[in-house]
Amino acid sequence: MAKIEREGIDLPQMMRVSLASLLAALLISACGGGSEPAGPSAGPPQDAETIEAAAQVAAAGGEAALAVAATGAAQLRRDESHRIRQVIVFGDSLSDVGTYKVGAIAQVGGGKFTTNPGPVWSETIGLLLGARVTPFRQGFGGASAVLGGTGFAMGGARVTQQPGIGCNPDATGACTAALTIPVVQQISDYLASNNDRFDRNQMVFLLAGANDILFQLGVFQARVMGGMAVEDAQALALGAVQQAALELAGQVQRIVGKGATRVIVLNVPDIADTPFGNAPPVAPVRPLIAGMVQLFNAVLAVGLNGTGAVLLDFRAEFARVIANPGAYHVQEINVPACDAAKIATITNGLEQGGSSLFCSRQTLVQKGAAFSYLFADSVHPTTLGHVIVARFVLVEIWKRGLH
Repeated sequence: MAKIEREGIDLPQMMRVSLASLLAALLISACGGGSEPAGPSAGPPQDAETIEAAAQVAAAGGEAALAVAATGAAQLRRDESHRIRQVIVFGDSLSDVGTYKVGAIAQVGGGKFTTNPGPVWSETIGLLLGARVTPFRQGFGGASAVLGGTGFAMGGARVTQQPGIGCNPDATGACTAALTIPVVQQISDYLASNNDRFDRNQMVFLLAGANDILFQLGVFQARVMGGMAVEDAQALALGAVQQAALELAGQVQRIVGKGATRVIVLNVPDIADTPFGNAPPVAPVRPLIAGMVQLFNAVLAVGLNGTGAVLLDFRAEFARVIANPGAYHVQEINVPACDAAKIATITNGLEQGGSSLFCSRQTLVQKGAAFSYLFADSVHPTTLGHVIVARFVLVEIWKRGLH
C-alpha cells in the first residue's frame, strides 16, 4: 500500500499502532475528561452500543479506517485555534439525539428514532470528533425543558413551519405530542444561547426536508380526496417542497453569516426506497415522493452555491446501500427491525404503527437486528444504518480536510 500522509500524519503507520487506543482517547475527551472543562456536551460514560457503533465506523477498513485515525489524531494534536470543540446539529428525527427521551417513552426504553439505545449518526460523529452531542431540549406533550446540549434536531421538525409530523396540534395550533420545533427556531434557540454567534471551533450539521416532503404528501392526498385535480394538487405539493428547500438554503446562509466556518449539509435520502415508500398502499404516490425528493435536493444544491457550506450527497449514498446492502453488512432492507406488535404491547396500545421512538432491545424482531437490519421502522435507520451514515459523513469530512 502506498504511503498516505495528511497533515504530517503517517496514516497506515497509525492504523498499525492501534485504532482502539485512539477511540479510547476520544471517548475520554467526549465525556468531558482530560484537561478540557466539561461543558454542555459532556456527560456520563458511553453505553455499549455507542462504543460499538464508533468502532464499526472504522471496522469497514479502507477510507473509513483512515478517516477515523486522521480525524481523531487531528483533534488530539491540533492547537486550540483549530480544534473542533463543539458539534452542533440542526434537523429532524434522523439526527435527533434524544429530544423525546422523557416520561413513558424513556420508561419503555425508547427516546430516539432508531433501535434504542443505539446512537444516531450525529452522536457517533460527535464522539469521533471529541465533542459529544446531547439534546439541547427535552420534552413531549407540549412541555419541555432546556438542557443546553448541542443537539437541536428533533423528530418531526420541518424547515420553517409548524405543525411538524407528530405534533398533533390543538385548536390553537400548539403541539400536544411531539414538539417538532422547526429548523429556523432551532437556529434561533442556538443563537439566543450563544451571544448570537457561531465560531470556527465548531462543526455545524444540517439535515432536514424529509418532513416537509411527508407533510406535503399528506396535503396532496387530502386535496385529491377533496376533489382537486391530481395535476393541480401535485403542482401545489411540488411548489411547497421547492419553497422548503429555498428556506433551508436561507438558513444555511444565516448560519454562515453568524460566523460558522465549517457547515455541512446533508441532502434528503429517497423516501420512496424505504419500507414506507415500498408499501403497496403507497405505490400510487411513490413517483411523487421520489420527485419531491429530487426537486428538494436540486433546489437546495443551487441555493447553497456561494455559501461556503459543504453539501454531502446522502441520497446517493443511501441509493448505494439499497443497491448493494451486503457491501455494508446489511442483511435486511425490507422489514423493520422493530416489532410493531411488541411496541403496541409495551405502550398499552398507544403506539400501533411500530415507531422506532419506542423501540428497544426488548422490542426487536430478533436478537441482533439492530446491527443487521437497515431500517428500525418504516423510514428510520437502525443502529447499523446510522453507523453507515456516520461512516459516510466522517469520510467526507476527512477527504475535504474539515476535521
